[in-house]
Amino acid sequence: MYAGGDTERNWVHAGGGIYYNRAMIIKLDPNGDTVFVKDLGIPGKVFSMAIDPYGNIRANISHFLSYSTLFISMTPDGLIFKRDSIYRTTPWSCIIGKDSSLIVVGEMDRTGFPGQRSMYFQRIQVDGTKDPIVELNPNHPDCQANQVEQLPNGNYLVSGYVGSRIASFELDELGFNPVFKIWYQSPDFSIMNSGHVSQIGGQRYMIGGQGNPSVVGQYDSLQNKYWLKKEIGTQIPPQAMTDGSVVYGYKKGVPPYQEFYRVGVDSNYIWNMPIRDSLVARGFWGNLSLKSFTYFADQSAVVAGEYNDGNATTSSDPFFIKITNVGTPVTSLFKPQKGSLANETLAPWPNPTSGKVYLKQHFDKAEVLFYGTSGKEMGAYKIKFGQPIDVSQYAAGIYFYRAIIDGSSYSGKILKY
Repeated sequence: MYAGGDTERNWVHAGGGIYYNRAMIIKLDPNGDTVFVKDLGIPGKVFSMAIDPYGNIRANISHFLSYSTLFISMTPDGLIFKRDSIYRTTPWSCIIGKDSSLIVVGEMDRTGFPGQRSMYFQRIQVDGTKDPIVELNPNHPDCQANQVEQLPNGNYLVSGYVGSRIASFELDELGFNPVFKIWYQSPDFSIMNSGHVSQIGGQRYMIGGQGNPSVVGQYDSLQNKYWLKKEIGTQIPPQAMTDGSVVYGYKKGVPPYQEFYRVGVDSNYIWNMPIRDSLVARGFWGNLSLKSFTYFADQSAVVAGEYNDGNATTSSDPFFIKITNVGTPVTSLFKPQKGSLANETLAPWPNPTSGKVYLKQHFDKAEVLFYGTSGKEMGAYKIKFGQPIDVSQYAAGIYFYRAIIDGSSYSGKILKY
């Protein structure tokens, strides 16, 4: 497993007495032992990252000197083999989509309004091609996207805050046709600091956000409330589980200081864990700020955070805790699992297409043949999962395909325009 962030150990001096932290990535083995700590040599911070189907790390870094987002691709051994950038964006969240593209969301300068912010969505294809940024803004000066997930229908749910409201945009598989929804309004119209929305099943949604107060709850698809809990404190971002429960927590300046919860679909508490008590029991007397989670198939999770011992000896050092009985998350943040194949799940995407297509379902390798309507073979391709098939040279029209995977045959058609 991997964790990304920044470190003060090797500050970069920018002149004028200004120092910048450097971005880093940590690799841990299954026992929690450190395999490597990679100083990326970049004045910035890893805001989000994901693992692609080939095991490579796709990290998004906010570059402090150029005010840009730097995209890097790194091998599992820590070798950077690709880097690219986009000006003036902050990449708060990302996932690997069903077609193996990297989906990045966050905040950007609002077009035509200096000093204002918009949510944004960007799709980076498997071959590194960057689709145009999709700016998301309902005519508001203060917007930020904090989370993205891919829904069962293939659409993307981008959520965050719009001023004093928790809100979301649902976009199609290419990032078009956004549909805006408001889920929560802070009672005193104070600005929220984060917003999270996840779909739990077809009609139920989790919402959460940091504000005054911070909130977590569940609503139906029409934004009608099932339940809502409020708390004063810095929120550990909530995560929806496939069984309808929600995992979240708070950091506060009063006892118990930090507490971690799992709440069931009917708002009952399944468990709660005082983080500081757990640390003290292990000989750590300082404070831990939880930042993110990594989930496993056995319903355990590793929680990553920053540890401060309170004595100026250890400040903001990376810290990891493994806990059990967390649940299975509702998210696309894990590698696709190989399963039974069917024509409808294997279908090339996007369809219709003007150029490249992908096979959606996970597989190791496939042989794909394309035929014209006359039966003439147009091309044969041997691919691994996540690799594109380029049909841009084909004339516009209908083509049939036959895919051979593990000795079985699958067929269908695409429309080239």
